[in-house]
Amino acid sequence: DVTVVATGAIYITDTGIRFDDVGNVLHPGPDRVFRIGPDRKVTVAARGDSLGWPNGITVDPVGKRFIIVSVGAAKTVLAWKPGDRAPRVIAKGPGGFDGVEVAGTRILVSSWPDSTVSAYETGQAVKVITGVPSPADIGYDAKRNRVLIPIFTGNRVEVWQLQ
Repeated sequence: DVTVVATGAIYITDTGIRFDDVGNVLHPGPDRVFRIGPDRKVTVAARGDSLGWPNGITVDPVGKRFIIVSVGAAKTVLAWKPGDRAPRVIAKGPGGFDGVEVAGTRILVSSWPDSTVSAYETGQAVKVITGVPSPADIGYDAKRNRVLIPIFTGNRVEVWQLQ
């Protein structure tokens, strides 16, 4: 996933996985978050197993941090700031996380195992959208309060109105 901060720097997650010739997922590592500065210089902003196969990343302007979700066995939602030794677990859920967006005070996260988009405000998952098979990275339209969900195996994007 990719997110851009106000300075123009770009942050990109790298799960450290690869697929073999028959489609098995291998994790030779390492797990990383890259930073590309406005000067186009690429650095490793975070690295290590504590990232738990990082997949989604977004900026949380309220908490002044990044939110990172893991697609691996960790089943965690993480908070991280540049300079931190390791990210901090702020929530756990069904795992298989792909997309993450901040919508006001809610952290919206898509999950493949339970085909949902859940909201995390207090560390507990509250399912806000269900029945979306293979929900990939998500987008949030703040103007219309809508979640856009690419259905990976369906080759389509669904638009859901939040309440």
